[in-house]
Amino acid sequence: MRAFDQETIQLIAEFEKLTGSEVRDCIKDGALYFLVNPGKAAMAIGKGGQNVQAAEKNLNAQIKVFEWAEDSVEFIRNLIPGASKIELNAEKALVSIDSKKRGVVIGKGGSNIKILRELIERNSNIKELKII
Repeated sequence: MRAFDQETIQLIAEFEKLTGSEVRDCIKDGALYFLVNPGKAAMAIGKGGQNVQAAEKNLNAQIKVFEWAEDSVEFIRNLIPGASKIELNAEKALVSIDSKKRGVVIGKGGSNIKILRELIERNSNIKELKII
């Protein structure tokens, strides 16, 4: 378990209280990115997104929810659902994405891929993520 600062601990506790989910990791970078335990993403999001909407209103931030998985390929697929192929080679993941979806995954100025890389590095044995 990693060490979180007091603000992050409070965000996690509030999110768990509002959604009934179990948070494994949280990154605050403009928006809030929550990584929930396996099988808890649907609970965190809620029917029609109602839990996330309530949490966004309460925490005054845009929220994105991802689901962790023990299996690295499944974990990456949870983070990047548009991946057409995922190859693991030691501590490196090569993810093939359709060129039309690549921009969304990478994000403006690389903002999305930065968060995805951080979540992967902090929650798996993969140290490098490359989009191809």
